[in-house]
Amino acid sequence: MSKMNIRLPMPPPQWDENWARRLISTLELQIKYLDSTSSPDPYIVSNVTTDRTYDADSTTLAEIADVLGTLITDLKNKGVIS
Repeated sequence: MSKMNIRLPMPPPQWDENWARRLISTLELQIKYLDSTSSPDPYIVSNVTTDRTYDADSTTLAEIADVLGTLITDLKNKGVIS
């Protein structure tokens, strides 16, 4: 796999929503590139209960699996991964 240089937009001196959108777009494109150069097989999740919150000090493996499954599903729905 070839080495890829990521060029992120320079941060402005003050908060700028357009800069943040460009940053997110750049990162999403890089994730798409990384996904396209890895396995052509899609991620498949099953038996996932939507969960976007967990307590890192007190959690279960099942809860972490639900959060990961939710993240994978969200990324697939955005078209970031297949």
